Amino acid sequence: MIAPRKKEYENRLAFLSNSFDVYVQQQEKELEEKVRSEKELHLSSELCELEGGVRPANSDVMIYLSSDSVLSKTAEWEIVKAFEEHPGVLVIYADEDCVIAEDSEWDTLKKQGIKVSKRSNIRFKPVYSPETLLSYFYFGNMVAFRKEAFEKFPGTEGESIYDYMLRNLYRYGEDTVYHLPLILQHVHRRPGEEPIVFEEGDAKRKEELFMKKADSFGNTDDGWDDTPETVRPSFEKSLFQPDYMTEEDLNREYPVYPVKEGTVLSVIIPSKDNPDVLLRCIESLNAHEQPFETEIIVVDNGSSDENKKRIGDASETAGFTYIYEKEEFNFSHMNNVGVRHAKGNLLLLLNDDMEMITGDALKRMAGQLSVPGVGAVGAKLLYPNSSVIQHVGITNAVDGPVHKFIGKDDREKTDYLRNRFVHDCIGVTGACLMIRKEDYDAVGGLKEELRIAYNDVDLCFSLRDLKKRMVLRPDCVFYHHESLSRGADHLSEEKLERLSKERKLLYSLHPDIYNMDPYESAPAAGGSELGFDAENNFLRKKPKEECPRPTNFDYRKYPEGIIVHFDRLEKEEFARSCGEEFFVLQGYHVVPMIDNMRFRFYMVFEGTKGKYVMPMPEFLRTNLEGTYQGATNLQLSGFCNFVTTGELPPDTYEIGIYADDVLKKLYLYQRTGEKLVMEGNN
Repeated sequence: MIAPRKKEYENRLAFLSNSFDVYVQQQEKELEEKVRSEKELHLSSELCELEGGVRPANSDVMIYLSSDSVLSKTAEWEIVKAFEEHPGVLVIYADEDCVIAEDSEWDTLKKQGIKVSKRSNIRFKPVYSPETLLSYFYFGNMVAFRKEAFEKFPGTEGESIYDYMLRNLYRYGEDTVYHLPLILQHVHRRPGEEPIVFEEGDAKRKEELFMKKADSFGNTDDGWDDTPETVRPSFEKSLFQPDYMTEEDLNREYPVYPVKEGTVLSVIIPSKDNPDVLLRCIESLNAHEQPFETEIIVVDNGSSDENKKRIGDASETAGFTYIYEKEEFNFSHMNNVGVRHAKGNLLLLLNDDMEMITGDALKRMAGQLSVPGVGAVGAKLLYPNSSVIQHVGITNAVDGPVHKFIGKDDREKTDYLRNRFVHDCIGVTGACLMIRKEDYDAVGGLKEELRIAYNDVDLCFSLRDLKKRMVLRPDCVFYHHESLSRGADHLSEEKLERLSKERKLLYSLHPDIYNMDPYESAPAAGGSELGFDAENNFLRKKPKEECPRPTNFDYRKYPEGIIVHFDRLEKEEFARSCGEEFFVLQGYHVVPMIDNMRFRFYMVFEGTKGKYVMPMPEFLRTNLEGTYQGATNLQLSGFCNFVTTGELPPDTYEIGIYADDVLKKLYLYQRTGEKLVMEGNN
């Protein structure tokens, strides 16, 4: 039995791993058909090497391409067409992928055409992100300029494209730089080389560009009177230097912007019955002197008399304002109350379970808000006394807003070092969010109808509507003693239902951002390595054999022994599923100390009126390999089941996982402790 199972497993692994091929083939076929059917373009274009340095365009469009890359068949047409359709755009960059091949094979592929099967490591890029660009040249291996770009902002002969863009970083407006979301170039990498190599840029070179050549910023000698406010950062090392950082990390310098004169920062901390946690948070803030006036405002919605007295007494010695209003918990309202009492022109929304680790974090965050176009600034949050990431920005994923890289180890360099580099993102958590008071007031503060969840995401989405950017500074580090204030949401049926309602309200307020993230791609935002095949799960009609079926079998007679983790267990409604509601059950399962390829897994629903079982299709979860001692073949240990309203009778079901060994030697059943509440058709 193991041989057929091995072949079945390997076929499924190959299918999920190669779903990129299917995606690319379909995309390129559609592009080629479009090129054949579209009208002739009017602008002319010219190709030159990316490393060749900036020079004025002789044609209408100059396309710079690295010497180790080739354009796709339709790339030049797509780029010129985009310039014609967007007359205000001056710069265009696009997505890319890699071709892993020996030098001799690469020469052949360039002449005869790049095969899809040779390509991998697709690199989706964000919309124009000045802060990310300052961290590294994320534009990649192809950049196109309209002729007018060099006429408006002249380049220096021999100057690299990256230096040119850095020198003009805040002169190009958001609407003049355009991300074309198509894979238009293929980068050659030899076997064994890093799949994607990007230029970090040298901090000293950046400092020279910003400081010694500062005449490029803000003066009008070049004949332009509309240049933005001068932004001249210094480049400084972070004070946070944990043991796990390499010499390269320790020597990395981050841009630090000057804080405007007269700045006053108001720190707003909602809290209730957590005096130990709260006072540790305040102590961590007071332990470091700041280069501007700072006030701390604690808003308490009903601590016990004993805790109220303790916090009140501490407010006199620690020097913070204490506002006590006994009422039902509403995170948005508590912050809004604190803001009404604030005298600062900058606000820091801060959970009471935060502990500031980087002494100059507030200075760096406040300075970032002096940059034109920045609306909110967030910090890196780690779980207490560890290198495990809790937050380095928010992704608006296919299943809703989620924390980037949550649970990943900060010792690893994740996704082009986004856990180490300053970068733009769709949102930052309200557990630690700095914002100008004028911007907070402009969007109406936190929406109080979003009592607990997603109010911070709504705030960031609203700032985005005002053309503001959210910036994550990973050199500003806090420990987040999460869930001390309130329990983890996924453990309560009531909280799950409330989360679902508040998420629906969030997207009703911002329908344009539903199921998309301009700083990610749809596949990249899919979550949990479900890959391109994840899209099909939301669209396809589920086969009958994958639906829950009634059973009378007693699974509880088998021993437990399966490790089960749920990433999500909640009701959802996707517009693309024609408004049909269904439950998403997503996570992973592992049987320790054994070859997991031997098992087929099933999900069991035990209700008060009946019992049902359904198979669990395997999904990629490559990050699990090697994480559980003795457990092998964990690449397909992920699951993502969907239970549509009506597939199960109304009832409350306990969820279990059954593992069937194909060698017929071992059977396991794990009661997960999770429940599914099926209320019937809506």
